[in-house]
Amino acid sequence: MQTAKLIIGDADVVSRCRATTKPGSYSILPRANRVMNTLPILKGAQAQVLAAPPLSKYYVAHELVIAPSGGSAKPVDEDLEQYLYVLEGRMDLTLDGKTHHLIDGGYCWLPPQRVYQFANPGEGTSRVLWLRRKYIPAEGLAVPDPIVANEGDVRAFPEDTYMEQHPIPYENPAFDMGFNILTFEAGVYFGFVESHIMEHALYMLEGRGIYWLNGDYIEVQKDDFIYMAPYCPQFFYATGWGKARYMVYKDVNRDYNWTL
Repeated sequence: MQTAKLIIGDADVVSRCRATTKPGSYSILPRANRVMNTLPILKGAQAQVLAAPPLSKYYVAHELVIAPSGGSAKPVDEDLEQYLYVLEGRMDLTLDGKTHHLIDGGYCWLPPQRVYQFANPGEGTSRVLWLRRKYIPAEGLAVPDPIVANEGDVRAFPEDTYMEQHPIPYENPAFDMGFNILTFEAGVYFGFVESHIMEHALYMLEGRGIYWLNGDYIEVQKDDFIYMAPYCPQFFYATGWGKARYMVYKDVNRDYNWTL
């Protein structure tokens, strides 16, 4: 009989470690096990690599830890689409000559080669999720304009057993990237086990629960990052006394023949 891998509060440092990687299946990266990295694109900030090739095939994800007055060292101009989400603190985003003031839950989606800068205007440290990937154009569809908003302004609707929000409105087929925010009440779980080709990046925003990944039961909590490979069977059960929320990336609206 398999035993769930649970969060241990009082044990030696190795026993407390919940970081685990099953190549080709999934990876769990808690906040306690992340390593700070310096990037030339940053000043007064560091980056924790959450997923990058060869683990993830089609995207790179970081958590940015930005000190007061820190941010991008120069304008960011890449041939990649960009998604930034404020996990904690504040971020000023300068785009097309206008500065947007983002707080917790604020985010932006930017098309490739859209020049922008960001900075932490607050007195405390800010944490920002940053995911980038190659945009796959679709014949006859124009590349969407940038989105700058807050999750509080995004409609929530019932989906299966939970509530769901779409910060990126990928009902528009011009988008090839989606981010869903899922909210579960305590004791609620998926109505079925999912297994599909979409490569996932999942960030726990609130609460805790049990994730079943390719046959393994693993307890997860706020600030954990989960990478899921294509076709990895997955199932979630919200535990604890309060609701559990997470944000999950997936590729959408494209055939996979471009990878051939």
